[in-house]
Amino acid sequence: MRPQSSRLDLIPEADPRSLRRWGVTDCDQIDRRALTRSLTRLQHDEVAPPADMTRLIRHIRDRYHRALVGVIEDAVALATACEVAHSDKELWPHGLCDRLIGILESIEHHQQREDAVVFPLLLADQPQAAKAARIMEAEHAGIQGQLDVVLALTRGFEVPAQACAKWRVLYVLCCKINTDVREQMRLEERELFSPCIRESTEVSVCSDAMFG
Repeated sequence: MRPQSSRLDLIPEADPRSLRRWGVTDCDQIDRRALTRSLTRLQHDEVAPPADMTRLIRHIRDRYHRALVGVIEDAVALATACEVAHSDKELWPHGLCDRLIGILESIEHHQQREDAVVFPLLLADQPQAAKAARIMEAEHAGIQGQLDVVLALTRGFEVPAQACAKWRVLYVLCCKINTDVREQMRLEERELFSPCIRESTEVSVCSDAMFG
């Protein structure tokens, strides 16, 4: 008779490249050089966003699109490894790995739609741009809800005293993801989408007033 699979048997193995990149292939040992290199890559010189739409879109792609997916993928790998090692601990946030995978999928789909449809419409000043921007804002609300769940699961990214190196690095990445995703959404809504939606609304109001 085939033995019944346990829950841990169903968890995929963590990507070893991600663990090596963060210097935490072992729970109790840290490759400080690798860790320092990766932490340095998380740092960005924050500058005021460009006012020009073309440059603003390029800034969003370079600063957020290209960086965020890689960070979330590494967080998924670390969460996977921690789930295997610490699933029996009371303070381990059960379900975190699944939540991060959900965020990764949402972000990837969202970015693909922005790159393929929304940004070109905005740059071409097409009338459909306002509707597309509203759809993106609705997606933002859904992603924000996913981030709120991770924030609650990790107790505000507060690392337990007994947490190992993987667990601690994981919470650093979760905090970075939370900060950067929210900032990207804020930047898009206030600086990129808002003028387009406001102009569309003003045109609609004027048309209703003139021909209503």
